[in-house]
Amino acid sequence: TGILLAGGMSRRMGTEKGHLKIGSRLLYEYPLRILEKVCDEVLISTCIDSAFPVTHRMVCDEVKGIGPLGGIHSCLNQSSNELNLVISYDMPLVNEALFRLLIRERGACDIVLPAMEKRMPEPLCGLYSKRITDILIKMIARNDFAVNHLLSLCNSKIVPVTNEMECWLPDLFLNINSQEDLHRIPPGFGAEQDEK
Repeated sequence: TGILLAGGMSRRMGTEKGHLKIGSRLLYEYPLRILEKVCDEVLISTCIDSAFPVTHRMVCDEVKGIGPLGGIHSCLNQSSNELNLVISYDMPLVNEALFRLLIRERGACDIVLPAMEKRMPEPLCGLYSKRITDILIKMIARNDFAVNHLLSLCNSKIVPVTNEMECWLPDLFLNINSQEDLHRIPPGFGAEQDEK
């Protein structure tokens, strides 16, 4: 199952950033297309059904106001599959090769996250097992909403992303949070994606 986290408030952008245009597509359509290629089910984490005119099922947070952890928890509960690929809707540069790498590296792990060399892992772009829902419930009960804390509570694995890998881009995990971030997208990116 693919889980598109689209429940952010877009405070820094000042507008619904998922509807920003990059090339010929909206920002959220880039990660969504990757999930559609790799997964046989896609869930969209949002409480505003009208914000995303797609046929995929929308899942509203069961516990509101706790950030991405709430979206991951609610979507895992609704997922039909043990394996779930999670990505934030404001990460347009993530590609299919990265998710296929995480699947290959999974082994028996419950969470597999990528990380650029010498950087923190990317909790909003990774593979999550449905088996961790009980741990999420316990975290929420004690008001611990930090997704990174999951790593020490689960059988987790960090996969370093290096420039020898097919998935590598210098700004692979770029989050679009401001107008300035848009200038970091490679020239012609939207057009290149349309050809694929």
